[in-house]
Order: sequence, then structure tokens, then C-alpha cells
Amino acid sequence: MNFFTSHRPLKKRGMTLVEVMLALALFAILALFVITIIRSVLGIWQAGERRGRGDLVFASAIEQMRGDFRALHHGPRGWLVLDEWEAAPAENDRPAWMLPRVRFLARGASLPSMDNPNQGAVEIAWLLVPENPAKSRLTRLLRVTLAEKASGTLRNDVRLTQAIQAGGAMVVLDGVAWLSWTADDPVKGVVTKVEIPARTPFDFPRSMTLQLERVSGNARSRPPILDADLLARGGPMVLRGNFPLKVPDRVLVNSEWVGVSGDFPRLLVNGRGVRGALPEAHSQGEPVWIPENFLAKIPMPSRGRRTQP
Repeated sequence: MNFFTSHRPLKKRGMTLVEVMLALALFAILALFVITIIRSVLGIWQAGERRGRGDLVFASAIEQMRGDFRALHHGPRGWLVLDEWEAAPAENDRPAWMLPRVRFLARGASLPSMDNPNQGAVEIAWLLVPENPAKSRLTRLLRVTLAEKASGTLRNDVRLTQAIQAGGAMVVLDGVAWLSWTADDPVKGVVTKVEIPARTPFDFPRSMTLQLERVSGNARSRPPILDADLLARGGPMVLRGNFPLKVPDRVLVNSEWVGVSGDFPRLLVNGRGVRGALPEAHSQGEPVWIPENFLAKIPMPSRGRRTQP
């Protein structure tokens, strides 16, 4: 019996270069997958946070607006005008740029003391003004106040402009891409224009509805851009940049409203020159403004009925 058995030493086998490269490739794919997931989650979280901040800003603006309309002077002296003003004239087949506004007389005693220290009647105007008409169609929502017995009246366009230039306006919201006022008229139903003069038997609207589209946050400071030219005759819209939480039915490319559908970053164009805009070609790199939609209904005091003294 042989007590001495020879053992051959085992050879230690390492990883070959091919195996190392495959392992590194798999690791890189896994890392890329994890980074993509993290970016997607962060993007959704940031978009949701922006939406939350936007909701709070809009809610604050609407609360101030409701306070003004609660103070509407619905006695014999009360008046209200809902109309549009020309922000830019028609030019080269481009229609005039019309922006909505509403003006009315309010009871000063029902407003905050900072608005009317003398507690007299106050004229109030809510209107849009262009931010930078040479670069975009984004606007600011202003609130203008003027004491009733001051020189002139906000019903006069020149006096309204002077009040804004003199610092009598407060910027309530910026980055407004679209705003629409409608009034629930007791006779005509839903209308977009109202004129209720003072000393008339006409009732005021029962309520006002505000639809607003606003661009804020990264969608404003770093908007998505066109990844390819967008021809005037149509074609898909390919975007590059920060993706939104939700793509609306319409986006603003330069000064043209474009109807879209689908998912970011490749959108299907459903309509060109919507909302009265002029269809035109857009170059690669142009910003695309993707707004968030807001809606609010504002009731009128006394359900719109004009009270008598």
C-alpha cells in the first residue's frame, strides 16, 4: 500500500480578456439602465413639483381675483366691461394680436386697505400685456387699480396705459401663453364680450369663467427645442430637452399655436395655425412652449343682479 500519493498542483485559471470585456459591457448596460430609470423618476418628480408650485401660484391669483369680483359695485353706479385690446396690429397677412381684459367698478370698503385707504369706490382692470413681443407670445397678467374720482377712468384706453406706465399695475402672473374670459350672461348665455354701463337696468353676469395656460419653471427657463425643422406644410414635430409631465393639445412654437398629440419627444401635428395664428416654417433649435392648463369659475355677488338704492 502506497502511503505516498503524488498530487499534481492545480492550475489557477483567471478571466480571459474577452470575459473581462463582456463583464464590463454588461456592467455598463446595467449602469445605463439604472441611470435612465433614475433620470425618468427625477423628471417625473420635478414635473410634478413644478405642477404643484404652478397650482399654488394660480390659486393665489384666483383668490385675489375672486376678492375683487366679490367687491363688484352692483348698485346703480356699477359698470363692467369685458373686451379685447390690440397688442399688435395686423401685418403681412398676420392677424392682429388681440388680448383679453376685464374692467369694473368695485366697492372700496370690500377691498384690502392697501388698495384703497380712503374706502371710496375703485376701478379695477385685469388684463394681459406682452412680455417680449419680438421673441414670443408669452404675456403677463396685470392688475391695475385707480380711485374712482381720480383724473380719467380705466374705461379709457389712454388712461389705462398711463396708469400702467406710472406704476399703478401689479404683475400677478408671468409666462401666460393663453387666457380666455367667458361670462354667463342672464340673457345671451355664455359670451366673450360684455358691456354693462352705469345707471342702466341691465344685470351683471351671474359668473365669470377663466381659462388660462401658463409656462413656468424649467418649461420657461429651459424649454424643449425643435430637433428638426418644422415645415409650414406640416410633418411630425421632434423635440429635444426636458420632457413635460403631460403634453397638452396645443403648444406654442414662436408665435404659432400648433395642435399636437402623442408622447414626448416625437409628437404628431394635428393642426397648424390654430387659434387664429399664421402657419409658418420653424427652424431647428427654436423653443417650444408647453403650457399647463388651469380653469376657474368666479361667481358674481348677488348672483349678478343689479341692486337698487
